[in-house]
Amino acid sequence: MAFKFKFTLGNNIIIGLVLGIITGMFFGEGCKILGPVGSAFVALLQMSVLPYIVVSMVFGLGKLSYADAKKLALKGGGILGLFWIMTLIFIMIIPVCFPDWTSSGFFSTSVVAPESSIDYVDMYIPANPFKSLANNVVPAVTLFSICLGVSLIGVKEKEVLLKNLDILSQSLCRITNMIVKLTPIGTFAIAANAAGSMTLEEFGRIQVYFITYIAGCLLLSIVIIPLIVTIFTPFKYRDVMNLSKDALLTAFTTGNLFIILPIISANINTLFEKYDFIDSEESAQSHVIIPIVYNFPNPGKLMALLFILFAGWFSGHQIGLLEMPSFMFTGLLSLFGSANVAIQYLLEQAQIPSDLFEIYLVSGIINGKFATMLAAMFIFCYTLITVVAISGKMKVNIFRFVMNGVIILVVTVVALWGTGYSIGKFVKNSDDTKRILAEMKISNPVEMVVHMHQPAPKEMAKFKVNGTESKLVQIKKRGVLRVGYNRRAMPFSFLSPKGGLVGYDIQMMNRLARDLGCTLEFYPYSYSNIKELLNKNVVDIVAGGVSISEQRLQKMNFSRCYMQIHLALVTQDYNREKLDTIDELAEKRSLTLAVIEGSYYREVVEKRLPGTKFVEVKSQREFFEKKVKADALLTSAEQGFPWTILYPEYTVVIPKPVMLRDFIAYPVKKGELEFMIFLNYWLELQKANGINKQLYTYWVLGKNTEKKKQRWSIWHNMLNVEFNTKRKPLSNPEKLQDNQKK
Repeated sequence: MAFKFKFTLGNNIIIGLVLGIITGMFFGEGCKILGPVGSAFVALLQMSVLPYIVVSMVFGLGKLSYADAKKLALKGGGILGLFWIMTLIFIMIIPVCFPDWTSSGFFSTSVVAPESSIDYVDMYIPANPFKSLANNVVPAVTLFSICLGVSLIGVKEKEVLLKNLDILSQSLCRITNMIVKLTPIGTFAIAANAAGSMTLEEFGRIQVYFITYIAGCLLLSIVIIPLIVTIFTPFKYRDVMNLSKDALLTAFTTGNLFIILPIISANINTLFEKYDFIDSEESAQSHVIIPIVYNFPNPGKLMALLFILFAGWFSGHQIGLLEMPSFMFTGLLSLFGSANVAIQYLLEQAQIPSDLFEIYLVSGIINGKFATMLAAMFIFCYTLITVVAISGKMKVNIFRFVMNGVIILVVTVVALWGTGYSIGKFVKNSDDTKRILAEMKISNPVEMVVHMHQPAPKEMAKFKVNGTESKLVQIKKRGVLRVGYNRRAMPFSFLSPKGGLVGYDIQMMNRLARDLGCTLEFYPYSYSNIKELLNKNVVDIVAGGVSISEQRLQKMNFSRCYMQIHLALVTQDYNREKLDTIDELAEKRSLTLAVIEGSYYREVVEKRLPGTKFVEVKSQREFFEKKVKADALLTSAEQGFPWTILYPEYTVVIPKPVMLRDFIAYPVKKGELEFMIFLNYWLELQKANGINKQLYTYWVLGKNTEKKKQRWSIWHNMLNVEFNTKRKPLSNPEKLQDNQKK
């Protein structure tokens, strides 16, 4: 018999996925134009979700009797709760398979952003249900729907309302079904956009999610859940698997849980008849239980929470162990509704970049089939246990309890170990922040002379100034701008192994010298002799992230502030949680901090945390190379992050609340008002033209602001075709100028 291919929705989705990936590989970044198509498809999917939640839950609960509702609430609810707890614990364990990479990164503004306070009352209690609906507050909408459905049970002549709700529910389903028909198009657009822009490193890390998700679904659906059924019922594992096989395969093939509910019900009745265990009246309860439990989160749906844990690991915003119970509880309530809405909501609550949501959508095309298979097995097994429990015939087989418990434990440990081992072999850590830091360089530099030592006493004569000329006139006359620098003040000024003297401030001094028509000379300084170098005219200006303090203002003038920085501690990874808040620091009476000589951060901490001990160091390397004994290095977050790139076993901690938001500026000699006024207006021009933002993005955030190299694609690299969206330049611009003059 010849094989005949059918263009079903599931097959069309697979075709859309494959074509999207091929298109992304062929056209590369040109597929970005499909991004809005994918976004529009996501918005359409969400359109009817919340109304359907309200209508379906009110209808499903409202049509029950009090007797049915009581039994279902007490026994069915208890069993459902146990399955939830088991699944959530299992999901919390799965991340042990994630590779334990020692990664590092540049400073991110998110680490100092104000924490978004969560109003749990507003989240879970729908004081204004319409407001909760309008703002997609899924937990509150769920509670409202449950309360309304339960209250409808005792209402007389409710059949009229239930009939209307049934009609409305069917209408909402039709809307969803119409939109679902567009899934192949949406899948194509999302897959093409992702495949056209995703780097090899990103794809490699996404494999971690695919492997762990699929392994978790298979372990739950084939091993754990069926074995739990055999503990509390007389049914054998072989019979449970044989009679659920049809439902599981159909669920995996179609990816549609709703259409297999009749199959599950028929298979359950077949199993009851085979064992002759429950009479027909009791077995008929399965027809009530299956559609009700369908409306509640199942393990297949709860597995979506694994994506949040993966996204936190992927982006470096991992959810802490103490935050895990609250996250799981919030996730459970959120998943009463659409998983898409819940994932977006949870990403925002966990302060994880929301653009990772597209990865969830693309991965769902494959993972969704395993999730549907797991959901089918759960509904099958949950209904078996619940019907047996309601009938009063549940008995725990002690031998099976011990034997199956050991099997579940051993298989879970072996499976998770094998999954973690496989991930370690397939996915390699490609963290290249250290390379990026080493390759940073000054763009369009002027002629520079970098002195490694301060001038000797016999050389001081050449710095003497005759007459009363202003500093600005002196600089222009000599044609050299003399700058004080700090060789270890990353990312403001530092010595790079490949780029010489580089940094944010060094780039700014290059721009200043170019605008003044000068070359550059750099002389090193220490915090204790900045005033001396300025007063003796060794340097005209000082760079290197110098903070403005009351003491320094009395000794020198400062330009306008060009950046705000944040006081922070750098400590080893294992010590992070002990330094997370000011209260914890205050309780740590034996706290010892390393601090750079002359840094006024010491005075700030002494006032906030009296009793703290300090060890002064000449260089931050003394702390990182453990030449001094200290719990942490006192510095700024902006300066601390680059050091963690060089020493990835260390991390930056910004104690909450932030102890100090500091301002940095360029010191100049006291009394040089003309030069300071010029410098202030020059800084304003740089800010107005976006230079500050551009340099901040490059040097502090570690992002390349130059035009990125096009991602490899067949269209660009093999066929040598360029995507050019810029307007074609005039062939004769001089002619246009002549016309304008006329």
